[in-house]
Formats: sequence, C-alpha cells, structure tokens
Amino acid sequence: MRHDLLADVFSAMKNAENSGKKEVIVGSSNLVANILNLLKEKGYIDGYEVLMMNNYAKYKIKLKGRINELKVVKPRLSFKKRNLIKYKSRYLPGKNVGYLIISTPKKGITTDRDIEGQEGGIIIGYIY
Repeated sequence: MRHDLLADVFSAMKNAENSGKKEVIVGSSNLVANILNLLKEKGYIDGYEVLMMNNYAKYKIKLKGRINELKVVKPRLSFKKRNLIKYKSRYLPGKNVGYLIISTPKKGITTDRDIEGQEGGIIIGYIY
C-alpha cells in the first residue's frame, strides 16, 4: 500500500537514473503531472507520456541523466518569502544549484526562483 505517491515517483526516477535507464514507468496523479511538467521545463527530463495499464493511468518518463538528487520534503514545510534562504541552504548544495519545488496559492507548482513579491507557499521537494 502506498502512502506517498510523489515520494515513490521521485525514488523510482532517482533509482532509474542511478542504474543508467532511459525510461521509467510510475503512477499518476495531478500533482505528479504538474511536477513532471516543471522538470521538463527546467531540463531534467525529456518528457513523459500517459499509458493506460489495467484501467489505471501511468506515466512513462524519459530521463536525461541530469538528476543527482531528487527528494520529497516531509513534513511539507510552509514558508514566507523572507525565510526562503534558510530552506535553500538546508536542502540545496550551493548557490544557484538546483531548485526547491514549491506550491504557491497564485502560481501553483513552481520553483524557488520563479516566485514574485512577498509570496509564500509550501515546500514539496528539491532537485539538483
């Protein structure tokens, strides 16, 4: 029984990258689709397609080999813009290396570099 689909997807992607595979099949949800679109936009994956297997949708992700670390942050931490530097230094290895994957009320799923103004949100995970 799965408790966290997003954590399962992230670990499957990281394990496939480490073993040198070019594709991986994972479960689907709206949150996973939004994060995969973000990863494609940032250049970490080539893309994904939807497969129907036994009346369940699955995603077939085409990997590029650029992922060094990909993890979910648990518990999901809420933050304000002024506290974002603390979380960047905690989860990312250096300045301008990688992204925090965050959910904001105005923009939905985005990265730490794309938020504007005094907007806050919830940290979902990180990638570098």
